[in-house]
Amino acid sequence: MRGTLTIAWRDFRALVTTPLFYIVAGLCSGIWALWFPNFLSNFAMQSQHMMGMEGGGGNLHYQVFGFHISTVNLLMLFAIPAISMKFFTEDKKSNTFDLLLTAPVTSTQIVMGKFIAGVAAAWILVFVSMIYPLSVWFGGVSEIQWGPLFSAYFGMMLLTASYIAIGMFASSLTNSILLAVVLGFIFNLMFWFIGSATEMTDSPTLVAIYEYLSVGEHFFKGFVKGTIKITSIMFFISVIGLNCFLTQRVVESARWR
Repeated sequence: MRGTLTIAWRDFRALVTTPLFYIVAGLCSGIWALWFPNFLSNFAMQSQHMMGMEGGGGNLHYQVFGFHISTVNLLMLFAIPAISMKFFTEDKKSNTFDLLLTAPVTSTQIVMGKFIAGVAAAWILVFVSMIYPLSVWFGGVSEIQWGPLFSAYFGMMLLTASYIAIGMFASSLTNSILLAVVLGFIFNLMFWFIGSATEMTDSPTLVAIYEYLSVGEHFFKGFVKGTIKITSIMFFISVIGLNCFLTQRVVESARWR
C-alpha cells in the first residue's frame, strides 16, 4: 500500500504541476463559462414563454444542468487522453519506467498508483465544473433538485475514472505521446458506441447485453436522471477493473523482456 501511495503522490504532483494541465483546465473552464450562461438564458426565455401555459415552466435540472453535464462529458473525452498520455509514455521517454520495474514495488502497485493519481487530477476538473451549477444556487435560485444533481456528478466521477483507466491502458501500449492520446480518444469513443449495436440485432438476449454495455443507458438514463443503480455502479467498476488489469499485464510483461 505504501508503494502505491508513493507512486500516486509522485504522479499526481507531476500531472497537476505541468503547464499542460493548467492549459486543459483553463480551456475547459473557459468553455463552460461561455456555454453555461447560454443554457441559463435559453431556460429563462423558455420558462417565460411557457409561463402562461398549463403546467408551464421548464425543468432546471434537465434543461440547464443536464446540458452542462453533457458538455462536461464531451470535454472530458478530449481532456482525459491529454492527461493520461503521461502515465507510461513520459516514464518511458525519461527512462524512469525501467527504474520503476526494478524498484521494490509490484506491477499492480505501479498501475494502481498511477490510476489514483490520474483520477485525483481528473476529479479536480469535475469539481471545477460543479461550480457552475452551484453558482445558480448562490445566485438565489432555491428550486434546485439536489438529488439528481449529485447523482449526475457521482456518475460523472465514475465515468471520468473509467476514462482514466482506458487512457492509462492506451498509454501503456506505446512509447509515443501523440499515439497515446489518439489511442485513448479512440478507445473512449469505442466505449461510448458499443451500446449502439442494439440497432443491429433483433435478438432480445443480444439487445439486453448491448443495453447493459451502453454507457448512455447507465449515465444519461440513470445517473443524470437521478437514479443510482447498483448495476450501473458495477458496470463502471468493471470497466475500470478490466482496463487496470490489462494495464497490469502490459507492465508485468515488460518486466520479462
